[in-house]
Amino acid sequence: MKKQFLFLFFFAFFLAASTQIQAQSRTVSGTVKDMEGNALSGITVMIKGTTIGVSTNSNGRYSIAAGAGSVLVFSKRKFIKEEINSGSGGTIDVTLYPDTRKGKRKRKKAMKKKK
Repeated sequence: MKKQFLFLFFFAFFLAASTQIQAQSRTVSGTVKDMEGNALSGITVMIKGTTIGVSTNSNGRYSIAAGAGSVLVFSKRKFIKEEINSGSGGTIDVTLYPDTRKGKRKRKKAMKKKK
């Protein structure tokens, strides 16, 4: 009898928790453009702190399921990364600006000391 009660209790708990998690997820969609208004394809849209992400299509459109208050990170090589709070979902249109910093970015390389 105790085992059945515990099983039902945990089952109800996990069912309620999964329903709550699904209720918090909203679909965020929109368009990513450059500063001239041209659609940008291949932009990576990630939820910050996770590995969940999508890329924009050839029309610059994206759609991603994000929790309320998640931060979306829009990035692509040669553009300045943009971070935007998703709020409660809906449509978020983004304009990305070119990265005009002069010079090449240098990667740090580990150097071994010779004995």
